[in-house]
Amino acid sequence: MNLLSAIDRIAFTIGGVDVAWYGIIIVIGMIAGLAIVCFECKRVNLNIDDAIELFLWLIPLAIIFGRLFYVLPRPDVYFPIESWDDFVDMIAVWDGGITIIGGIFGGIIGAIIFSVRMRKKCNFGNVVDLVIVPLLTGQIIGRIGNFINQEAFGIHIADPRFQHFPFAVYIDRPSGVELADKWMGEGWYAATFFYEMVWNFIGACIFFAIWRKNKRFPGILGFCYFFWYFLGRGLLEFLRLDAVPVTQVACFVLVPVSLILGAAYVLICMTRQSFRKVNNAVNDGMLDVTELDRFDIANYGFVVRLLGRKKGFAWKFYGVDEITVVNLGEEDYIVKVKTPWKLPKKKAVEKKTTKPPETV
Repeated sequence: MNLLSAIDRIAFTIGGVDVAWYGIIIVIGMIAGLAIVCFECKRVNLNIDDAIELFLWLIPLAIIFGRLFYVLPRPDVYFPIESWDDFVDMIAVWDGGITIIGGIFGGIIGAIIFSVRMRKKCNFGNVVDLVIVPLLTGQIIGRIGNFINQEAFGIHIADPRFQHFPFAVYIDRPSGVELADKWMGEGWYAATFFYEMVWNFIGACIFFAIWRKNKRFPGILGFCYFFWYFLGRGLLEFLRLDAVPVTQVACFVLVPVSLILGAAYVLICMTRQSFRKVNNAVNDGMLDVTELDRFDIANYGFVVRLLGRKKGFAWKFYGVDEITVVNLGEEDYIVKVKTPWKLPKKKAVEKKTTKPPETV
């Protein structure tokens, strides 16, 4: 009945140092994520060496902030630090205790640093889109470790109809249960870690499809991830015995914020793309024959009024360098694009052909 109790949490021992299955599983999740990044990096103008550098920025910072966000909400356990042993206990990630929210925050910092270094190859939005599916893949694999550690499980399941996997798991040697008043002893508990695995798998499939098709909104997967993951995590916090109140609050704050910011980002992208459409027509002398809808015209007028105030961020954002008068419909708009937003045409490469020898 209890399959988990048959699995030793320690995989093997080297030189007196125990290597836990959880650590091995986490490493496997990282390697799987790196493999996906290496496979897909060409889509954002990066190579495998760049992908490895990205990995080296993301993972250490994710671990540091993941541990930091785990320690800070538990001051009664880790503070005050009065000795060297207390300090070691605070940073002892090898004993467990890393939160995904902190890991994501550290990963964002790593992605920003990498994007600045690689700004001539790709932008921050491309990097975000590149890492979202690998991130979810690593989380899915990492949750397998919760099976072995018997942790991150949910409420007690008393109904015999649901006392079996995948609805519940049998727990007899729990770890990480901080709310002792909710622990009801050996028995069946909600398999919340498995619920999260399924939720993340569905999200990974959806986001991978978007990643393949998305051309207009680089970075949109970041907003999608925050909405999807924290919605599922916030709901599961109602079931988990080791839930921390601040985590649940953070989840339900991030969900609407990410939704609003994502919608605003899409609107901003559409605005700039519409503006570019009109200006490309102006630069090419095709304004009279270019089909423009109401949004294009209204948006063009809005942007021009915005640009007419003074030079600043808006000029840089829309790529404006000098101004001139352009007649659009019944009004005259003042704007001139620095350069048209068109990809340079690839030079035709002549194929070398070997002529067959003349027959005599």
